[in-house]
Amino acid sequence: MDLQQSQLYQQYILSLGWSVDILDGAAIFYRRLPFIGTLAKLQRPEVLPYLPKFIPFLKAHHVRSISIEPRASEDPERYASYIQSLSKFFTVISSPFLPTKTILVNVLPSEKEIFSAFTSSKRRAVRRAEHNGITIMASQHISDLTGIKNKSAGMLGGITTYGIDKLWNIFYPKKKAHILLAKNSQGNIVGGVLLLIWKKRCYYWIAGATHEGKKLFAPTLLVWKALQFAHKQKCEDFDFVGVWDERTPKQYTAWLGFTKFKEGFGGKTLYYPISTPHK
Repeated sequence: MDLQQSQLYQQYILSLGWSVDILDGAAIFYRRLPFIGTLAKLQRPEVLPYLPKFIPFLKAHHVRSISIEPRASEDPERYASYIQSLSKFFTVISSPFLPTKTILVNVLPSEKEIFSAFTSSKRRAVRRAEHNGITIMASQHISDLTGIKNKSAGMLGGITTYGIDKLWNIFYPKKKAHILLAKNSQGNIVGGVLLLIWKKRCYYWIAGATHEGKKLFAPTLLVWKALQFAHKQKCEDFDFVGVWDERTPKQYTAWLGFTKFKEGFGGKTLYYPISTPHK
């Protein structure tokens, strides 16, 4: 089961004001939104709901628009046919809410092997961060992370951290959420990352760094420490939660920069099926 179908994630979605129902074992999120009516989202279900049941369900809840984002293992042709059938009754959202491509790093090998898979520039950046006096510590306060993220994102900070406090309050008590902070030699926070753990996978959920932190290579050291943490937690892989997808080159072009950053830590790419409405 993917993270987005877990009970904890369903609680998080409910805390944001959405409704959640289960159909054929799949969690469906829906909410009435101003101007566009009721929107439904189906994210990473193990099995796509049976259409003769799903369509009446959506109609009964007055759904006008829907987003279907399947698991990586879903057959692309079956998914395309499924989307085509739904498009006869509802508006299928053209832009995905979840990344369609990500990078997974295997964290089962030894730390030495994980580190050796980095590019030479990333290995140097880790050493430079340590030489620059950057230290990494854990935090139990979500405000530490949202504060640094808001600062690094400027005017968009509040948007990028919306609901993160609610997610933390749900996942942290179950030991499924962890914060790592980067501090400079003066003890000031210059970077941070929120990690979620679900079913042997560690998710690089949200990260941020100040201009100073970036100059001191704090983000690179944070990723290295996060990979070590995932290894110690006996996770199988580390999910970077999204990179730019060359199949839809005009979408999320702002992701090109951090895609290059994430590619430097080794790992393999994982693609999720996309169909015509996503192109």
